[in-house]
Amino acid sequence: MNFLLVTSLVSTALAVGLTPHESDCLHLSAPQVPGAKVLSISATERWNYSVPATPPFLPSSVQDLNICDVTVILAHAGAQDQVTVKVWLPLQDWNGRFQANGGSGFAAGELDLTLGPTVKNGYSSASTDAGVGLNATSLDSWALKADGSVDFDALINFSHRSVHDMAIVGKELTAQFYGEKPTYSYWNGCSTGGRQGMIAAQKYPELFDGILAGAPAINWAKYVVAEQWPQVVMTQEQTFPSTCELKFFSDAAVTECDQLDGIKDGVINDPRKCHYDPFQFVGQQIQCDGQNITITNSSATVVHKTLRGPLDPSGRPLWYGINAGAPLDSLVNTTTDINGRPTGNPFFVNNQWIKYYLARNPGYDTGNINYATFLDLFSKSYIDYDDIIGSDNADLSSFRHHGGKLLMWQGLSDQLIFPGGTIDYRIRVERLMGGPERTNDFFRLFFAPGVDHCAAGTTIGATPDDPFKTLVDWVEHGIVPKVISATLNDETRARRIICAYPQVAKYIGGDVNSASSFRCV
Repeated sequence: MNFLLVTSLVSTALAVGLTPHESDCLHLSAPQVPGAKVLSISATERWNYSVPATPPFLPSSVQDLNICDVTVILAHAGAQDQVTVKVWLPLQDWNGRFQANGGSGFAAGELDLTLGPTVKNGYSSASTDAGVGLNATSLDSWALKADGSVDFDALINFSHRSVHDMAIVGKELTAQFYGEKPTYSYWNGCSTGGRQGMIAAQKYPELFDGILAGAPAINWAKYVVAEQWPQVVMTQEQTFPSTCELKFFSDAAVTECDQLDGIKDGVINDPRKCHYDPFQFVGQQIQCDGQNITITNSSATVVHKTLRGPLDPSGRPLWYGINAGAPLDSLVNTTTDINGRPTGNPFFVNNQWIKYYLARNPGYDTGNINYATFLDLFSKSYIDYDDIIGSDNADLSSFRHHGGKLLMWQGLSDQLIFPGGTIDYRIRVERLMGGPERTNDFFRLFFAPGVDHCAAGTTIGATPDDPFKTLVDWVEHGIVPKVISATLNDETRARRIICAYPQVAKYIGGDVNSASSFRCV
């Protein structure tokens, strides 16, 4: 049954002198969402509201928010779903813009954790749970139906439908509340959020004027299974390197290739030029946790195959590997079993995807996957799910036609979403869109050397300072982004530039801590 539940603190708003359309949450009506039915809408004014810090998603708290907090519940015919969309509308100092925010892992949104910072910056904002909840690390509650079959409606919601619904709801409520449509609408997300942004560009090109897609989890049906590859290699080699050993291999690659760009800063500037061979260390003794450990051929094999990526039986690459020097501890992760013996410890995304969507059995032991089984799983994932969640359609002509701008960025030391797959996508877009120059008119890609996934983890490189502002300047002022300013994540806090692909920043002399000492080449 449709119903409207609205609460408002109008007297508080009047007391601070807000204009009527800025102070009244009472008269918001249910938005019209094509393909969905709104079950309820509720709204509450919140004054001096705070969102507590929740690392790593929200490093510090957001305070002193004055918002109209709106929750819309909607459903899709035949889907037996219930999707929550939250929209926050600034009661003061709205900047005239709307921003939708993405999720991470298996969560389509982070609700308050992204709404808070966005509204603090003056945007009206939206986030959604896609009807699948907010647990980013588990598929247990929504991937499979009671009979063990895949809940495709839930997967479609997570994959793309929720992006459309959230944008429609957020933009319509913004227009209702302020009496005018937002002048510009933006998408902002990293990882899963980056993939959602790319879905918007591909399937819903009219929704956003600008899209910031960080480390986008596109090529999902391929790359997620490829994440399991290092675990398969360790099982086949019966070798499970410790975290200390893995760090040795990564550090050794940095030592070997760090100064190829002319400066020593602990960062491999261009991994394409780093021809690093882990087998050169076989037989070498290293110190790990107070013990002498000898690097074995099997350990070097694990690292070598992880960097190379999975191959088919004929030796052709199935997908990409991790760049030399990047951390290895997420995908080549290990632990000990109940008997104290080392064993693999797969990353939750690939582990859950294989269990629920490929084996369709939550109890499936991914630790028993061999090379032949891996090939079967890789093929099954692509055949069964690429059309739903691949998110890698290179035809962005409609997005370009609508005047949209796409800014994509990723760390070159990303150990979860392989930069090679992102480059592959960019090349395919160029082929369809008329070459690099025509593609650059609306789509710019930036790689940050030494930066881990979404600038988290063990990032040591220069992290982009404010790529979203760079996008806004491009959309609203026509300032074409040729570089993004960045700051080195160490005690020097050195300034750097990140260049638009395929260029890289080259040291030209002078103060190594100054961005002016670098040029794009």
